[in-house]
Amino acid sequence: MQKITLTIEGREYDITIEEKFAWYLQKELQKDFSANISVKELLQAYLRKCYECYQNQKKLDRLLERLQIQ
Repeated sequence: MQKITLTIEGREYDITIEEKFAWYLQKELQKDFSANISVKELLQAYLRKCYECYQNQKKLDRLLERLQIQ
């Protein structure tokens, strides 16, 4: 497990997550945010990730449908 500290509007939040995911999360956070994240930026990022998940689910559903037909 690895601890990551997020600073949101000047307040620090510590989270503990799996090491492999921590590496990925740090890379994504550095790409999307400055050192101090605003609530608005955090909400926008959350909505972007939700939309990515939605698109991926649609692709997965189409793939599963094609596999069932064959």
